[in-house]
Amino acid sequence: ASPAAAAMALVCVLAVPAMATASAASATTASVSASVSAVEKVMQLLGDMSVKAKAEKNAEAVAFAKFDQFCTDTTASKTKEVAKGAELIEVLTADLAKHESDIKSLMGKIGDLKTTIATSQADLKAAKVQREKDHKTNTAQMEDLAETVDALERAVLTLQKEDYNREASGAVLLQQLSEHSMLPNSARSALAAFLEMSSDGDFLTREGPEAHAYEFQSGGIVELMKKLLTEFTQKRTEAEKDEMNSKHAHQMVAQGLTDVIENAESDAADSTAMLAEKRGMHAKDTGRLHSTKEDYNEDVAYLQGLKVECMEKAKSFQEKQGLRAEEIKAIEKAMEILRSPEVLGSAQEHLPAASAASAASLAHLRSQSSGPAESSGDAPVELRQTLVAFLSHAGQRLHSSRLGLLAQQVSSSADPFTKVKGLIQDLITKLLREAGEESEHKGWCDTELGTNKQTRTKLQAQVDELIARIDEGAASIAGMSQQLSELAKEIGELTESMQESTTLREAEKAKNEETIKDAAAAQKAVATAVTILQDFYTKAGQATALAQVSASREPIQYDRIGNEEIKIGSEEWNSLANPNFKGEVDRGHKEGMQTFGKTYKGQQAEVGGVLAILEVVAGDFAKLQAETQAAEAEAAQVYRDFMASSKKSIAMKEKSTDMLTEDKDSTETQMLSDKKDLASSQDQLLAADRYYEKLKPSCVANVTYEERAKAREEEIQSLQEALRILRSEDVAA
Repeated sequence: ASPAAAAMALVCVLAVPAMATASAASATTASVSASVSAVEKVMQLLGDMSVKAKAEKNAEAVAFAKFDQFCTDTTASKTKEVAKGAELIEVLTADLAKHESDIKSLMGKIGDLKTTIATSQADLKAAKVQREKDHKTNTAQMEDLAETVDALERAVLTLQKEDYNREASGAVLLQQLSEHSMLPNSARSALAAFLEMSSDGDFLTREGPEAHAYEFQSGGIVELMKKLLTEFTQKRTEAEKDEMNSKHAHQMVAQGLTDVIENAESDAADSTAMLAEKRGMHAKDTGRLHSTKEDYNEDVAYLQGLKVECMEKAKSFQEKQGLRAEEIKAIEKAMEILRSPEVLGSAQEHLPAASAASAASLAHLRSQSSGPAESSGDAPVELRQTLVAFLSHAGQRLHSSRLGLLAQQVSSSADPFTKVKGLIQDLITKLLREAGEESEHKGWCDTELGTNKQTRTKLQAQVDELIARIDEGAASIAGMSQQLSELAKEIGELTESMQESTTLREAEKAKNEETIKDAAAAQKAVATAVTILQDFYTKAGQATALAQVSASREPIQYDRIGNEEIKIGSEEWNSLANPNFKGEVDRGHKEGMQTFGKTYKGQQAEVGGVLAILEVVAGDFAKLQAETQAAEAEAAQVYRDFMASSKKSIAMKEKSTDMLTEDKDSTETQMLSDKKDLASSQDQLLAADRYYEKLKPSCVANVTYEERAKAREEEIQSLQEALRILRSEDVAA
């Protein structure tokens, strides 16, 4: 079948409702008129359907554009979240492995430190026990030596002060001394022999030659006692030095072990705190890993579902858009066929164009405008005036310049029917076409404006977030810089304090050592002075006393050799008689020689006070040495404690400095990245703003699309009403 026949069939189908509402005119005339009106009605309905189809198509495109933008943005964000989640899982897994390794290492270190502490404590305890044993042994030895020295001093003093008529106390003293365990065997044997020789009953009272023999033996014992006194005094001094060295060595060992224990305990405490921190971090990261894995799995599942949904809805949208496009194409094709001369022309040519009801309405209008007295010959003029008035009023009411222009064209047209109807029909077609074009343009504008708005909103949010992050990073960097400056200042102050303390400590140590050295030297010098004075005044007490011989004793016999008289039996006499004599001979004032003045024994009365003062001075020097040694030990301990505390504080501050420096570098790196992202986002936002300004002239107007569509619809209705007026006139004619 031809397109015209198909269009006529479509017109007949759509004309049934219009034919049912025909006026009560004659059946033949009404039927034909209804057929002509049905063609135009169908065209109007098809036009409305076309506008509606295009509007729905555009609305659907706008909605899908929003959905597609949602899919794009959400897919991108979820993809990033999934990537970040996977990266975070990897980082947390590595952190957990690192924490486990650190925990294992710290536990091993703590175990080693505990072993070190236990071993050092055991060594310190053993050293203290050994020191107590050594101190007990040394104290006992020093007491024995002191007793021996005291006994020897008393024995020498007693032997030197006693005359030849000795009392029993000297023998008793020598007997006690011979039994002393500290004496060597040779000395004990000599004392035993001397006591045995002196055990004869008349030994202490013998005279003459017996007295010479006794003097020889007594002098040998005194010399032996002095020699033993010197040896035991030296041994006592050595024993005191050994005790002091043992004490000092123990203090050094104890201090070293104490330092080891304190350092190990400090390290163990730090390691224990770090172990607790690592365990807390491990537990925290374990929880984070668990929640991160859950979020990751949820994000992966949501992303997969979103991709499937977006893909399926995109296919559905494409199919629906294709169907709507085919629908619009079919409607426009049908309208094109209905507007063709084969359909609309034939209907207008062969079918009356007006109905009885329209004719009655038009007659009523003519009666109102012209009156009943006017003749029918003036009907075209009256109709034109009515139509012009109607169009002008509609143009003013709707503010439509096109209706006003059409009113002028109708007013100036010579043909009130055919040409005017063509103008009206062309204007209706033009309005319908503009409606379709504006609907399409609105859909495009809605899509572009919606996408642009989302883009600008998203970019603005990114810019705001980046600016906030940059400001926060700058504040954090400033705070960390301030903290680093304060830490550096504190480290510098501690280092300076340590250097100053070291300088002061070295000076104090040198001064204390010098004081101890001087005190020890002073004690030695005082002891030497005391020994010299004691030896001198002991000898001086007997120096001239040898010339005093008892009157009851026989005179001493001398042998003149040359110009000198030498005592018979003396060492000098024996040396002259024995060419092989070895030894020293006293060639000074001897027994029996005359003395100058009275007997002189030295300042025995004054020397006692001097020796007492020297004993006090020696005690003062010993006290000074002991106090200085104690002060030195205390100062050394305070210095070590201060240095250990300062080193620990510096180590902690240096660790904090390293961590802050690392955080600062990381923050600065992140700030550089954020600044680059900010510049990029600002450029994109500027481009989006420029594109929005470009869209505004064509897409953003003072009058909304709905208002323009409503005005256009009222124009079309006014034009259709004008057509009905003209067709009513045709029917009346």
